[in-house]
Amino acid sequence: MKNVKLISKILITVLIATSVAIPTSQITYVSADTASDLEDEKKKQEEMEAELKNTEKFLSSLKNKLNNAEEYIKELDTQMGKLTDNIYSLEEKAEVKKVEIETTKAQLQRAEEEILKRYEDMKLRIQYMYENGNTEIFLLFASSGSVTEFLNKAEYINKITEYDRKMLDELRAAKDDVILIKETLEAELVELEDTLAEVSEELAAVEVLAAAKHKELNLYEDGIAETKDEIKALEEEIKAQEELVKELERIEEERKKQEALGNLKVTYDGGQLIWPLPGYSRISSKFGPRTHPVTGEKQSQHNGIDIPAPTGTKIQACYDGVVAWSGYHKTAGNWVGIDHGNGLYTIYMHMSKRLVSEGDKVKKGDIIGKVGSTGRSTGPHLHLGVRLNGKYYDPTTYVNPLITS
Repeated sequence: MKNVKLISKILITVLIATSVAIPTSQITYVSADTASDLEDEKKKQEEMEAELKNTEKFLSSLKNKLNNAEEYIKELDTQMGKLTDNIYSLEEKAEVKKVEIETTKAQLQRAEEEILKRYEDMKLRIQYMYENGNTEIFLLFASSGSVTEFLNKAEYINKITEYDRKMLDELRAAKDDVILIKETLEAELVELEDTLAEVSEELAAVEVLAAAKHKELNLYEDGIAETKDEIKALEEEIKAQEELVKELERIEEERKKQEALGNLKVTYDGGQLIWPLPGYSRISSKFGPRTHPVTGEKQSQHNGIDIPAPTGTKIQACYDGVVAWSGYHKTAGNWVGIDHGNGLYTIYMHMSKRLVSEGDKVKKGDIIGKVGSTGRSTGPHLHLGVRLNGKYYDPTTYVNPLITS
């Protein structure tokens, strides 16, 4: 939108009168400051292209950062997976340790119960022996057949007492072993739980870092999308700017041509214009309102006359002058405009071939082209237009089929 005013200021209109719907004027109006506008717009285009280049670099930078963030997130995911596996393993080991500890507790309880039972049995035997003291010894002696037998029985009693003590000591040692195992298992469990806590903290820290990286990733993705939109908008602006510069260049070229033509000024001396197609006098479409032969539009203004003739018929200049225009138009086809001076122009359209170029000087009767059906045309013919001081007039007031030279 920012170039609309400038475009409106500098755009030219080539208005051509034909037998079909085409513009109604041929003069190119050139702004006096077109050249400076052209330079300004070229600079703007360069600035826009530089901005586009910088934006594309920024986009590339964002993509690199996005890729780096994605790679880092993959590493964090791998790290979190390992930490999670480690946590599961530690939890399983801790559960095993807890079961082992419960088992050792049960073993310890059984050992304590066995020790207590042995201890109670031993106390009863000691108490019995103490209370029955000498009587037991006497009975033992009396029941023995010999001194040897008595001594053997006495030794047996001592061995029982000694066995009780030994068993009690062994049970106590076993209890101590169980206590040691229990304490070892409990210490290992504490160590496992401490390690588990550390790994859990590490996992939580990595999860926080991963969440932050995901947010960063989202920012990069949003930035990339916005930058792509910006690049698209810049490309569209540059495309429009290129069209504007091309139009300005065309206008500047036209200005130079007009300037060159200005150095070839001619002055109309009021002489009689001649008929452009000797031998072909029929007019198939007159000057003025008509129904358009192609579009069907009614009351369409026809700013000239149509003279049918075979393709290739030679077209002659109606009068002396300078070729102001020689080119192709999508509706007028191959066309030529001659400046006769004092604001008088003759226009020739739909040629199969143009034989003059802009800036050429021509004389009345010179061959300037050949009849055709180029542009928007329903058949081979010549469209002849006459314009004076920017206004179109009926050519039949200037030319006559009977005057051909």
